[in-house]
Amino acid sequence: MGQLRAGLGRAILTPAMGAKLVGFAGRAGGCTSVHDDLYATALVLDDGDRQIAVISCDILSIHPDLIRQTRELVNDATGIPAANVMICCTHTHSAPDAYVPDRSAPIDQAYGNYLPYRVAGAVQLAWNDLAPAKLGHAGGEATIGINRREVVGPGKTILGENPEGPVDRTVGVLRVDRADDTPLATVVNYTCHPVILGPKSLAISADFVGRTRSIVEEATGAAMLFIQGACGDINPLGGVKADYTNCYRLGTILAGEIVRVYGGIEPQQTDIHLSATTSEIELALAPLPGVSSDVAAGRLEKAFARPPHMGATGPLSEIQAIGIGDLGIVSAATEPFVETGLAAKAASPFARTFFAGYTNGCIGYVPTAQAYPHGGYEVVDAHFGYGLAEPVAPTAEQEVVRACISALQQVHKD
Repeated sequence: MGQLRAGLGRAILTPAMGAKLVGFAGRAGGCTSVHDDLYATALVLDDGDRQIAVISCDILSIHPDLIRQTRELVNDATGIPAANVMICCTHTHSAPDAYVPDRSAPIDQAYGNYLPYRVAGAVQLAWNDLAPAKLGHAGGEATIGINRREVVGPGKTILGENPEGPVDRTVGVLRVDRADDTPLATVVNYTCHPVILGPKSLAISADFVGRTRSIVEEATGAAMLFIQGACGDINPLGGVKADYTNCYRLGTILAGEIVRVYGGIEPQQTDIHLSATTSEIELALAPLPGVSSDVAAGRLEKAFARPPHMGATGPLSEIQAIGIGDLGIVSAATEPFVETGLAAKAASPFARTFFAGYTNGCIGYVPTAQAYPHGGYEVVDAHFGYGLAEPVAPTAEQEVVRACISALQQVHKD
């Protein structure tokens, strides 16, 4: 462990006009405009013994094949090992497809094929930018999201608003400055679905994250990386709209709290120990009561998605943890419910912990066991869009929680 060094890199991920947008069914055609550009923003840290890279991408999610290719490109260019490269997605629903099924249109295939080079290029820029640095972190609170699982009857849940349901209001902020006090990066962890623009919008956008980023970067002079939390059951207040009004409003609220917390951090930590680990867990599938295998297969055939990596009985989800001094970041390649992130953070041995969903791939929704009797989109239908014939078993969520806690404990001891 020696003098901390840090570097920052960014690449544009905005596609050509006509590219397919993902995140909502029934969109009429590809993108027709750009409201705000999409980015891959990379932060590389070096403690003298190890280097790690954290990347935030304005994408719904990225297929594990493309994650693996990106990590190989990063390793070839910088020597940073795959286990030390965390590729997070903001989960915006106004971005192009990064799963690129074999039957995709040529424009979408081209985007997916080129994506690893763009993301890896951002990491290489950050690696080339390494220089002495210091950091600090703190937390705040903001309310721009609400639990969306509204129970309306026995076994019936809609995508609505559940004011009594759990949420995570925590705003985690990591501030990284150059040794000479020049601002470098702000890493933000927050939990809310970026779905405000909705299915009627054909504009490219990072959703509320784009508005938040523009304010934070102008106010601080530091590039912002957004680390999406466990937002599988958390939607923005005010619902889904076809215009940018609510993105502007909620993005501004979140940005105000980030800037406030950032201003109170005095980066002083320069001798930082870095650690990282990654593993895979296999999540079992379980058929829903009353849904035959023939019906499930028929629905799956209609799903326009490349199946995630599979083990013998179910999908393989990567669990990764990174230690940055007394800050831990743990991720799951799933679409997790907010309870998952809250549980992992509560049991973490680190002074502060960020939880990242939609990271290093995404096998689909992993509801809590308590959600299954109430049904709803996340339990009954969402798995088809992820290429799964059946949902994951009710036990899967606790498997993810245990794996995340174990990974955090491992890097904390390292």
